Amino acid sequence: MTGLRKMGVYSFSAICSIILIYPLVFSLLSSFKDNTGIYSSKIFALPDVWLWSNFKMAFTDAHIHYAVLNSFLYAIAGTAVTLFLGTMASYVLSRFNLKINGFVYIYFILGLMIPVFSLVIPISRMIGSIGGFNNYFVMMVLYGVFELPMTIFLITGYMKGIHKEIDESAVMDGCGPFRFLFQILAPLAMPAISTAGILAFFSIYNDLLWNVILITERDMYNISMALMSFVGERGSAQMGPTFASISLTIIPTVIVYLLFQEKVEGGLSSGAVKA
Repeated sequence: MTGLRKMGVYSFSAICSIILIYPLVFSLLSSFKDNTGIYSSKIFALPDVWLWSNFKMAFTDAHIHYAVLNSFLYAIAGTAVTLFLGTMASYVLSRFNLKINGFVYIYFILGLMIPVFSLVIPISRMIGSIGGFNNYFVMMVLYGVFELPMTIFLITGYMKGIHKEIDESAVMDGCGPFRFLFQILAPLAMPAISTAGILAFFSIYNDLLWNVILITERDMYNISMALMSFVGERGSAQMGPTFASISLTIIPTVIVYLLFQEKVEGGLSSGAVKA
């Protein structure tokens, strides 16, 4: 790579980094300001007075700590459901020569093409008919099922690239199908499983649509719903507590990323190369 080209790549990367970091820095600084400081022309100036009361209001009025816990509960449980079902389905679709496999695979992939908003009314009526509103279990299952198409797409494609000679060797050693799946095939397909899990987790964590439709109790709000409710109650009158709430919702996702950074990067890159 020539010096000029390298400089261009670094410059482009720096610009992209600034564009991505700008909202985070703005939100964090604004969380310590009042409306006058937020709307001033010096958007990156440090607060004249550090208003820690904004964070106190985020806890007492927005109940942001409950929302974070709910979001993690929905995301972890939903991701577990979709990975368990998706891995088992991908095992059948990739390793068994069944005539129905092609139809089943296309059936799941079609789930990626159907707009989720077209399913809002029928699903809400279906869940309402069984009394499923404000129900943690229903939300977990719903999130897990909606992430299945992408999960099956990623894991099935990866498993198809694993040589089937491994299956024959496992059968000769007396390995049953479930043992083969969970002790041999799943570990080999872990890059794809990690990628699917990461995408499912953050998709569920940041969901707003189903929380708006199926949850009416404030104690069950996730982060997106709690923020929308908090902003709707106060409008632009108290932007400091709003930005404090936003900052508190960003911190857990950053921590999760830092903890699983190697899995995130390795899973995405391995999955891309394998595909």
